[in-house]
Amino acid sequence: MVRLMSHNKMSYLIPWWDDYVDLNYDFIDDEPTDGIKVTAHQIYDDPPYDGILVSKAKIEENKKNLRRIKKTGIHKYLEFEGPVFGDCGAYGYIKEDVPPYKTEEIGEYYHDLGFDYGVSVDHLIVKQFEEQKHKRYEITMKNAERFLDVHHSRGYEYIPVGAAQGWDTTSYKASVRELLDMGYQYIAIGGLTRSPTSTVLDVLRAIQEVLSNKEEIGVHLFGVARLSAIKEMHKLGITSFDSASHLRRAWLGAKSNYMLPDGKNYAAIRIPQTDRSPKARKILNSGRIEPEELEAMEEGCMGLMRMYERNKADIDEVLEAIVWYDSIIDAKKSHADEYLKTLKDRPWELCDCAICRDVGVEVIIFRGNNRNRRRGFHNTWVFYNQLQRILEEEDTIKQTTLKDFR
Repeated sequence: MVRLMSHNKMSYLIPWWDDYVDLNYDFIDDEPTDGIKVTAHQIYDDPPYDGILVSKAKIEENKKNLRRIKKTGIHKYLEFEGPVFGDCGAYGYIKEDVPPYKTEEIGEYYHDLGFDYGVSVDHLIVKQFEEQKHKRYEITMKNAERFLDVHHSRGYEYIPVGAAQGWDTTSYKASVRELLDMGYQYIAIGGLTRSPTSTVLDVLRAIQEVLSNKEEIGVHLFGVARLSAIKEMHKLGITSFDSASHLRRAWLGAKSNYMLPDGKNYAAIRIPQTDRSPKARKILNSGRIEPEELEAMEEGCMGLMRMYERNKADIDEVLEAIVWYDSIIDAKKSHADEYLKTLKDRPWELCDCAICRDVGVEVIIFRGNNRNRRRGFHNTWVFYNQLQRILEEEDTIKQTTLKDFR
């Protein structure tokens, strides 16, 4: 049974990178418990995404997982009932002269593992390999043509998706036109992940000239999820897109690790584990501080954060302790201003999502996978709900306009 995405609703897909947490993690002792691992759609009653994007290059990194997926199928492995979108993971072989996968192999792979959508083998066109752009374009187009032939001749049930690559509006437009002429009903636009929003929208406007009056065509946009551009993307015919940026921001950067539905962002408070943090180990190896002293600082900061949550610790006392510990672990930059804002606003108490209700202040502490990735799941949940509000507003405006027109 193929699980389809609606062309009438813009669908958000989360890229799959083995994003698991320990369901019953012991936050007090920082120890795993019964080993039950879950991901975002198993924590929230409703998944904070419409589908999952799984790249072949990614799942092949873990041979044990790959064997399990081959045995159970992709849906059973993910424990996910929604659409699963497969691609080759072109960024994984971006430096190669040619992709490492053959079209026949990929066509069979999508079928055998039970994907709902499968993307043809493409080759990224980027400035780093400017001199290869025409060659990579031709590789992408020839693979797409062969992919559709293989899909039809072998009677595969998944939806074939033609990959479009380019280096400017003209080449992207030509790529999409070729894919439509081949007979594709679903097209995926690649290579724009690192482009400015203005460039992305320019490309989509050019493509829309080819897609106009073709409402039955689905268009996926790889790696772009910018709320400021969602309305325009929707108007320009994008039916699905993927991005893990809101998940990853939970542990990347120092100022916007935790999102709230009202658009405010907060820094997570860094209290690394002295026995697991590379920076902590480096400090200890330098001999500048004794292990027992650093451990005492760490435990003191964790205790103060929990006391602060219960309103039993003064904000100045907590801030002084965590800034001091932070300065020893990472002396390059002070995060005092960001931490003060986080402590004053207590954002973890302003969110009623399943994770924030369950773990409280632990979600705002920058410390290990079980806190950081949970914060990423929370961010994904916030983003998805923001997206739904934007799309609902667009639908309301559209319905009102149609009503007035009639």
